[in-house]
Amino acid sequence: MFEGDYTIYGKHATYIKYLVNDVKAFQRYIDVYMAGAALGALYERQAKQSDSTDRARIYSDAFNTEHVKCNELFKTIILADTSKSWTPEDRVNICFRYRDKLDETAVPPVTQTEVDTMQEAFALFNAYALGGIEILYDSFSSSVTISADETVDYAYKAIFDQRSLIESRDGSESDDQLFRPEY
Repeated sequence: MFEGDYTIYGKHATYIKYLVNDVKAFQRYIDVYMAGAALGALYERQAKQSDSTDRARIYSDAFNTEHVKCNELFKTIILADTSKSWTPEDRVNICFRYRDKLDETAVPPVTQTEVDTMQEAFALFNAYALGGIEILYDSFSSSVTISADETVDYAYKAIFDQRSLIESRDGSESDDQLFRPEY
C-alpha cells in the first residue's frame, strides 16, 4: 500500500491538474490526494473513478516521501468509517494487523482473505479521496472571484473555530463533534 505509482483517470485527473497547475492551491498531486481523502471522509463523500484519456499519476517517490502521512491518514479513515459492515475489531485488524501482499513465509502467513480485505479497504480510501477531490474542485472552481486574502482569512477562521471547539471541550461530548462539518 502506498508503494507503487497510482494513476487517477477521468474527471478527477482533470480536477487534480486544475488544482495544482491552474489554481496553484497545491504544489503536488499527492497533496491534493491526501487532502481529498481527509475531506472525503469528513464529509462522507465517495466517488468512483471514471474512464477517460485524461490521467494524473502520483509516482512512487511521492508516496515514499509521504508514506507515514498516507498510512496514518489511511488508519484514521478506516477506523472512523461506518459505511462498511466491518466490526471495530475488523477495522483495527485492517489498520494494524493485516498485510496487503501474499507471503507464505511470513509469520503468521498472509491469507487471501486478509489481502482481499485490505484491497477493499484501500478501494474505500481511494473512493473517499476522489470524493474529496470533487469537493476541492467545487470549492475552488466556484469561487474564482474570491481573492487570495479572502481565502487566507477564511482558512484562518476555520482553523481558529476548530481550535476553539477542541479547547472548549469538557469531556462530556463525543468525538463525533470534533469531526462534524461546520457548514
